[in-house]
Amino acid sequence: MLRKILMLVMIMVMTSMGAASAAEKTYTIPDGGCSVSLPENYLVVPVERPVAPGDELGVKVSQLSASDPADKSLALHIMVESSKLTQELPDLDYTPGAVMREYFTENLQNSGWLEPAVTGSMANGKIHFVKFRAYIADSAGQKYDGEIYATVKGGKLFYLMLMSRERALKPEERELLAQAVSTLQFAEAVASTVVEG
Repeated sequence: MLRKILMLVMIMVMTSMGAASAAEKTYTIPDGGCSVSLPENYLVVPVERPVAPGDELGVKVSQLSASDPADKSLALHIMVESSKLTQELPDLDYTPGAVMREYFTENLQNSGWLEPAVTGSMANGKIHFVKFRAYIADSAGQKYDGEIYATVKGGKLFYLMLMSRERALKPEERELLAQAVSTLQFAEAVASTVVEG
């Protein structure tokens, strides 16, 4: 009996180790000057929204959208926003205080996120991220639970967002987002806008 229990425990440990060491692929984030590693099985698509005609601020948004083919309710977005205003912001290379937390809270609310609440911060090298919990509802009335990490680097706003449709995010999904934040690597030079595999 003890042998069967030990064998079962070993199988469970080996299975969990295999899941934890899932292969990753590195992608360049359009107009971000950085790259990120995501699970190899994810479908990753670059999306760019050029400056709208007549936009005096010159707001440009680009992102990587990633999804797990096995779970259609989960989506991860890495969004980069730049404008004349963001060019004036200093890099968030310090522990974020009340001013930066409020700045990102207001930006998230203006983007449709509801009740964004700061839940902490995280450092990746010299760059610090403000961590948020929030939710959003689409035009069809579907609700998305969300976790977001936000920072400023090189005059650009970076948002790493994980959303689950019609259900709460799971702890392992939150860990996936934290892992993506930890793999974000900023280049000194402007990176290519092409997704690399």
